[in-house]
Order: sequence, then structure tokens, then C-alpha cells
Amino acid sequence: MSMPRGAMKSKRQQQDDESFGAGLPKRPRTLETSFGPLTHSHGNYTIAWICVLPLELAASRAMLDEEHLPLPNQPGDDNTYVLGRIHRNNVVMACLPAQCGTNNAATVAANLKQSFPRIRASLIVGVSSASPRQADLFLGDVVVGTRVMQYDLGRVVGGGGGGFEGTAIPMTPAPLLNAAVSALRSKHTTHRPNDGIAILLQNRLPNLSRPDRPDRLFQASYEHHPPGAPTCGDCDPQKLQPRARRLDDNPKIHYGVIASGSSVIQDGNARDDIAQPLDALCFDTEAAAMMDSLQCLPIRGICDYSDSHKNKEWLDYAATTAAAYARELLGVIPPSSGELSRADALRVNTASEPDTTCK
Repeated sequence: MSMPRGAMKSKRQQQDDESFGAGLPKRPRTLETSFGPLTHSHGNYTIAWICVLPLELAASRAMLDEEHLPLPNQPGDDNTYVLGRIHRNNVVMACLPAQCGTNNAATVAANLKQSFPRIRASLIVGVSSASPRQADLFLGDVVVGTRVMQYDLGRVVGGGGGGFEGTAIPMTPAPLLNAAVSALRSKHTTHRPNDGIAILLQNRLPNLSRPDRPDRLFQASYEHHPPGAPTCGDCDPQKLQPRARRLDDNPKIHYGVIASGSSVIQDGNARDDIAQPLDALCFDTEAAAMMDSLQCLPIRGICDYSDSHKNKEWLDYAATTAAAYARELLGVIPPSSGELSRADALRVNTASEPDTTCK
């Protein structure tokens, strides 16, 4: 499999281009009761929630019901954590350092697991680039990675059928997460799945709306025009890819393969060459590196179509739709007995305090 020159762009370069989400809300209150600091410890947290970009962490913090006081790091752990509660589960959030990549992703995962020894489920929550030929994907939709395939792991072979031959095997999330996904999907068979995210966005992020820019998918071979322009205002509308219109603008949820590799795809032809044999819905640069130690579940909001037309307009909204789904998923994961006792004690201890938690 050949990839055109210029088709890849490093994650570091992409980060430098991206802005911190200015429209996101204030964080939930931090609990500073006399009870909280005396009893919470690294062992109280059993859900890991990992982000790559600061704007993803900002959207994720908006989903907390309460934010806890920080804890001292264990020796050798350079991560920075956000601690809190979602539903009845205690959550530790971490964001990758600026010089992100597969090695740093693996290091962050290893440090988190060492510092928080009772982690039993891990999520990677943030934005992703879609492979729209594999499903009816639109910007702002959510892809839940029930399988992860490392697309750039393989060997180069010669001969008449020479090229790149992938050797990666499918990686799947932990059984607890697979069960939670199944439970939530069954719930969505009787309740419209899109409504839950839409309502949550209205309640938690009233100032962050769906972008009013048109959601345009261009043919794979059509390059952005002119190169470097901030929008597609001058791109040829005759080169748009025909697709059915939706009845509403609510984000939809898709389940399937996420292709994970060390580079960001920014070319329509390369996108299709990689995604089609894997039946991949979108691309990721961290999940494969974290699966060995955390068996995580990637949850991705679609912010572009993995081509030269990508821009920053959908980043905040896509990060928030992914965070909203992750919050809903934690609602069907039963808490551990330790989390139950702590949550009950906190509710008793703070019953007389004014409730400023985001609803």
C-alpha cells in the first residue's frame, strides 16, 4: 500500500495549529469539605479518562458532576491529573504532554496505571478524522471503537504484488467496557440515541453550539483550493461528494473499527487506501499504544474527513460530543463498592452546602 507524499502530518504539527476551546464552561465546583481531603486517595479512582489535546480535556471536565482536590503524584509520575466523579464512578482524567506521540501515549498510560492501581476501565476521549466511505458519517458524529487496528504495523514485500502488508491483529477494549457499550446500545434501541447527547450539550454547554459552517465532503481526489486557505469558500462545489441529507443535525453514534497509527491522515486517497481493507470508520494516533496496558475504549468525535480540506471549525463541538457519549457510558458502568461508600459519604457531608454542580 503506497501513501502519497504529503499525506501525513505529525500530531505535534496539528496541535500547534489548534486553539484551546474558548466557548467551554467553567469547571464544576471543587469539593473542599473537611471529609473529602481526609479520605480520598489514589485507590478511590477506578475509571481512567485520557485526552490528547487541551480542548478535549476542557470539554471532558464539563462532564464532571464534581471535581476533587488534587493528589500528590507517585515518584516518577510526571502526569497531571484532574480528579472527580461522574454519576457514581470516580474518574481520573489525564492529558498527553505537548510533545505527544505513540511513545508518550504509552508512557502516560503506564504512569497512570502505576499511580492509580485500581483502574478497571479506561477511555480515550477526543476528536478524530473520519473515513466517510465506510459509513454515513457527518461532522460532529461519534465513533466508538469496538476494535482498534494499527494500520502502519507490517512489512514491505517485493515481487509482482509488492507493497505494504499489514500484520496487525485486532485489539479490543476490556470486557467491562464491551459490556457497558452493549448495555448502552440496548438502551438506545428504545430511546433515540442522538437525543441524549443533544440534551446533555444543551444543559452542560449552553454557549457552545453546533458550527453554522456547512458540512461539506469533497471527492477524495479533489485538493483544497487554494492551498492553505482557512476555509473551503473557494473550493469547487461541483467536486462535492453526493450524500443523503439528514432529517436533523443531532450527532449520530457509530460503532466499529478505529485505525490507529503514528501519523495524521490529510489526503483523501490515502485515507481510502488505508480504511477500506480494515473497514475503519476513523483514524486515531494513540489507541494502539495504550491498548496493551489499559485495554481502553476510544470514543471519538468527528472533526474532519482526513483530507486536505480539514480545518479547526469543528474541533470544540466534536470534542464535546465525544465527551457527552463518554459521560452517558459511565452511567451504565456499575461503581465499585469503595466508590459507592465514598459517594454516599460525600453526599451526606455536603448536604448543607449550596449545589453549584453542573446539571
